[in-house]
Amino acid sequence: MVSLTANRNVSSRQSQHSSESVTDGFITPERDMENEAGKSESIGPESESDPEGNGRFLVEFMDDDPQKPLNWSVNKKLYHTMIYGIATFAAQFNSTTTAPSVLHLAHYFDVSTEKALLCTSLYVIGVAFGPMFFAPLSEMYGRKIGVFVPLFLSMAFTLGSARCSDYPSLLVTRFFAGFFGGSPVVSSGGVLADIWPISLRAVALVFYAVFVVCGVTVGPVISALLTYQVGTDEWRWPLWFICIVQGVLLIVAALTVSESYAGVVLAKKAKKIRKESGNWAYHAAHEEWDLDFKEYVSIHLLRPFAMLATPIVFALALFASYVFGVLYLIVTSLPLTFEMTRGWKGTVTNVPTLCMLIGVLFGGSANVWGALRYRKILLKNNGVPVPEERFPPMMMFGWLMPAGMFIFAWTSQERIHWIAPCIGIVVMSIGFFVIFQGCLNYLVDSFTKYAASAIAANTFLRSILGGVFPLFGRALFENLGVPWGASTIAFITLAMIPIPFVFYAFGAKIRARNPYIKRVS
Repeated sequence: MVSLTANRNVSSRQSQHSSESVTDGFITPERDMENEAGKSESIGPESESDPEGNGRFLVEFMDDDPQKPLNWSVNKKLYHTMIYGIATFAAQFNSTTTAPSVLHLAHYFDVSTEKALLCTSLYVIGVAFGPMFFAPLSEMYGRKIGVFVPLFLSMAFTLGSARCSDYPSLLVTRFFAGFFGGSPVVSSGGVLADIWPISLRAVALVFYAVFVVCGVTVGPVISALLTYQVGTDEWRWPLWFICIVQGVLLIVAALTVSESYAGVVLAKKAKKIRKESGNWAYHAAHEEWDLDFKEYVSIHLLRPFAMLATPIVFALALFASYVFGVLYLIVTSLPLTFEMTRGWKGTVTNVPTLCMLIGVLFGGSANVWGALRYRKILLKNNGVPVPEERFPPMMMFGWLMPAGMFIFAWTSQERIHWIAPCIGIVVMSIGFFVIFQGCLNYLVDSFTKYAASAIAANTFLRSILGGVFPLFGRALFENLGVPWGASTIAFITLAMIPIPFVFYAFGAKIRARNPYIKRVS
């Protein structure tokens, strides 16, 4: 059921057109809708807004409408959360398909190991640029098209990578696979904003975030099994595998996934009503909007970079991006460290990567606790965000990241049991996950109106660092050794630990006096 409003009535389309679609940590860039309330009035015959009665009717959801995504059944919401989570998992998994094959690639194409690492780095750098170009598609044409069409193109370029016979072609196809693959990484989070109420969204996002990181941590192990256990041209098999996974997912999504973006759902409903009634005055507010070039450039392309000029965005984005870069450095260098210190070879060198997954699960539990704690604070504050209250979980658990790295660094010795450095990886991953999501949550609450732009800036910076850090991992550990190489990274992380403490104490004052906010408004 939908409401066909024929009198003056301000719509309550929270999920359709807010200034930014906030998803408490993972969000989809949305357009800015200033004075939207004035545009959302329904006009009918002889209403105050339309005294001449020109017959315009606005199609809206009833509060109990089963077609409204927020009113879907719990099972349907869980299913869509899972499908979009798997899409994100597949895109992140793809970033690691060539990581265990560095030596194979170097030998096959006769290039250095550093150049072979570019296959991983260029994919991640592609993720930095892709969402800014394609995220608006999820709002104009719907989440389903905005996520799965770019994922299909990413799969096509991955197929191209698997068929490459020269190295330049491989690098180009890997970049564009990441360029299009970044869409589910960013835009899938918007689905959770569409279907889950605020009271449950934070918890749902924790589980969604686990999918995001799991792709990076599980991918190297599966790719290593395919790389070292299959016959000739071993490096191609992880690429074939992820194409099969994405192909099956795309078929399932095409047949079973429903559109969750309220604006697009209402636009389709209005089109159906126009055909059935013959009255072409019926319309949805979403149909009144057209994404023009000026809005596309100023909001989706330029504003994220302007946001980096604000001290809060820059500091928090740098912190989150640094730990994300360390994640990729560890994922790509962990096999090397176990080979150097313990003489391990082949697939077994990638198995310790699973310790990161264990740490992420523990970190997710800490984030669930933080989300429930923040929910109580919101209720006490009448629903008004208190951004600085996002920091206590980071203050309590963030130090675990450098601590875990120090444990890993100084237990990576042959005389010490291998379980010790693995424990260090688990501890490090707990701190990483709490820091990573905590920074994003703070940015969303601090810049609600421009939250998508702030997160787009963070996504860009973190993907750049995630692509660059693996390039110097081998040189770092071979020249300094594992203990001091890992300690160097840990010391830099340790120097950033005071950031949440500083912003917890002075964040409100900094935001109130922020002279740079005019640049983004």
